Amino acid sequence: MVKQVWQSKDGALFDTEDDCLRHERASSFLAEIQSSDQYRRNEERWELQENFSRSFLEGFQRVEDFWNYAESFRVLSDILDGKRPDLPKEIQAKSQRNKKLLPASKRRTAK
Repeated sequence: MVKQVWQSKDGALFDTEDDCLRHERASSFLAEIQSSDQYRRNEERWELQENFSRSFLEGFQRVEDFWNYAESFRVLSDILDGKRPDLPKEIQAKSQRNKKLLPASKRRTAK
């Protein structure tokens, strides 16, 4: 029996489409916040607290810093869980294409 797998843009393989999409959302988000010349723009776009991107990437120096960004961690969780409508369009489009492309064993043929 053939096992279906999903492959992300970076070549990683996943057992489920949900895991693949979660990986792609995380990769997209991380690529955006790593753009150091656009920290402020990306924080505004994703509704993150000011300087969250830098602290997230460089590490939280104090425990208080970590707790002060609790709201941004909630936003990050929503992004990774796909609960944000402003995800990059290409990820949503890919998901819609995948729903249409069923493996041959699941396709219905007209008789």
